[in-house]
Amino acid sequence: MSRRGPVRLTQLVLPGMRSQGWGRIVNVSSVGGRLTFPGGGAYHASKHAMEALSDALRHEVRGFGVRVVVVEPGLIRTRFGDTATATIAEEAEAAGPYAAFDAALARRVTDAYERPSRLTSVGPEAVARVIERAISRTRPRPRYVVTGAARMLLAIRALLPDAAWDAFLRTQFLTPRPEA
Repeated sequence: MSRRGPVRLTQLVLPGMRSQGWGRIVNVSSVGGRLTFPGGGAYHASKHAMEALSDALRHEVRGFGVRVVVVEPGLIRTRFGDTATATIAEEAEAAGPYAAFDAALARRVTDAYERPSRLTSVGPEAVARVIERAISRTRPRPRYVVTGAARMLLAIRALLPDAAWDAFLRTQFLTPRPEA
C-alpha cells in the first residue's frame, strides 16, 4: 500500500474521527470516475478507484458516525486543461498506430478547454462551494456532481446500454484504425 495519497490520509485521520464519534471525509474525484472517454484510460482508472474507495469506506465508517462524500467535477476551468492537452499533444507527435487518434483527441480537448461555455464548465470556486456544502450539511448526499454538462452526461449514460453509449462515443471521438 502506498504511504501517500487519499488512502494514507484517511488512515491518519480516521482513528481520531472514530474516537470522537463523528467526522467527514470528502474525496474529490471526477465525473471521469463514472464515465470513461477514449484516450483517458489511466486517468479514468484512477478516478474509478477513488469512487470505489469512497463507496466501500462510506459503508465501513458509517457506524462510527463518519460520513464519506464524493465530489465529482466535470470540466473545470483550471490549468488541468493545459496539462492534459500538452500530454496528449506529445503523444500525437509520436508516429505509430495512434498518432491520428491522439492528434484528433488533442484538438478536441484543447477546444473543450479553450472554448468553455457556462453549461459545460465552471471555475474552481464552484467546486469549492460544493465541497463546503458537503462538509456543512448534517446529512450529506453520497455524491455531488459539479457542472450541468456532467449531470447531463451521467443521465445519458444511465439510460443507454453499453452498445449505445459506445456508438455515441464514436460520434464524438475518432476511432483508431490501422495506417493505410
